[in-house]
Amino acid sequence: MIGFGLGFAASALSLLSANTISINGNAIGGWAGVWTVTLACGLGGFLFGVIWALVFRAIAIASGR
Repeated sequence: MIGFGLGFAASALSLLSANTISINGNAIGGWAGVWTVTLACGLGGFLFGVIWALVFRAIAIASGR
């Protein structure tokens, strides 16, 4: 949820300052750019959380032996 919030805040502020969002050289303007960055940051945050959950689970399993 933090990733979604940060992505939305950053891209909405970019929209308010009349900037276009560039992803791999493609300019995405307006609300489509806002939602693209929001989803990308949300997915990144989700994957970050999953990786750390797996790391902590591995540590818990290793410490139990």
